[in-house]
Amino acid sequence: MGIIRKFIGDKIVEAAIKAGHVPAEKPEDEEDRLKDLKRLKLIEENIEKDKRFSSFPKLAATLTGCSQSAIHIIDDDTQHCKVSYGKDLPTDVMTNKIPRQLAICSHVLNNNSKPLVINDVSLDERTKHAFELAPNFPRFYAGSPIISNTGYTLGTFCVFDDTPKQLEHSKIDGLRMLADQFINVYESTLDTSINFQETTSNSEKIEGEYFSSASILFSDFVGFTKKTEELDPGQLIEILDSFFSGFDKIMDRFSIKKIKTIGDAYMAVGGIPDLNSDHADRTVQAALEMINYVRGINFQQKALGNEPWEIRIGVHTGPVIAGKTSSEFDIWGDSVNIAARLENSGEKMKVNCSEETKSFLSKSYQYNKKENIELKGKGTVDTFIINQKD
Repeated sequence: MGIIRKFIGDKIVEAAIKAGHVPAEKPEDEEDRLKDLKRLKLIEENIEKDKRFSSFPKLAATLTGCSQSAIHIIDDDTQHCKVSYGKDLPTDVMTNKIPRQLAICSHVLNNNSKPLVINDVSLDERTKHAFELAPNFPRFYAGSPIISNTGYTLGTFCVFDDTPKQLEHSKIDGLRMLADQFINVYESTLDTSINFQETTSNSEKIEGEYFSSASILFSDFVGFTKKTEELDPGQLIEILDSFFSGFDKIMDRFSIKKIKTIGDAYMAVGGIPDLNSDHADRTVQAALEMINYVRGINFQQKALGNEPWEIRIGVHTGPVIAGKTSSEFDIWGDSVNIAARLENSGEKMKVNCSEETKSFLSKSYQYNKKENIELKGKGTVDTFIINQKD
């Protein structure tokens, strides 16, 4: 049966490629990804009958209003369906294992740790040729990456439907949370824990954990270099301490975790370790309170005849690795770099947030959209200046 299945799969792949299908590229970390997959034994484990996991796909289908759902794990050449909901028996048998080159989920492996949504599989350039040759392909697809504790994408938690459709952001984020919950439960049952490790310049060992969604706040004072030239060191330290002490209290009030200060920069993160789904709201609110606090301090500075201080703040929502070195707690990842660049490209006494953060905000704000902003090393993006009353 396995030989016949492979033969049929190879023929379909060959026909699809001949028709113009281009398989998804393998991610740059493919070798390490496969090692992590082997460590967790997800291919070998039979989780379909395990009550801890069997209800996950039905919950995902119900949440998103889709007819079918599945947990797919991808090895070097095959997509394995570990547990599913809504498939008829013939489809379930035929899609239990399919060639990786045909799998829609394979595109999620190199999608920057983000969910992939294809509203109409028959029209999308990545999937339309395979769809024409594989009648069991769905018309709608949404897949959230299943990412291990060490940060490797092992497969997807996906939903699909026989008709094209769209999903609102809240349902896509719900699918992401289900993917996180699945892998967290699975890893907690195994004695295969491993720490994310990295060697820094002073040989510190980093022990970290992957978080699929967090909101990073990065702030900096405008014209700080000039102030260091105008103020004596004692006065400069006293003023900075008053700012940072106030910022610390604001972070505590909104349950945001302070990361560190670097010179005049202040860095914090929401959603770690509490995983609250409203971390974007709380982080933006904290950022706005920081600006109000700076305004309050400036009244004192004006009374003393000093120049006012002005701050820029950037907020971005995305995945991070968080953990401890031997000396401090810290976070790492591309999301941190984006938050810093948002601050640098922002406006004084304003919060500049990414489109990702904006999509998570439940509170209504007024925005000034800045189109095609060049973020160093990230290309051009749209950013959003959050307005508040002076």
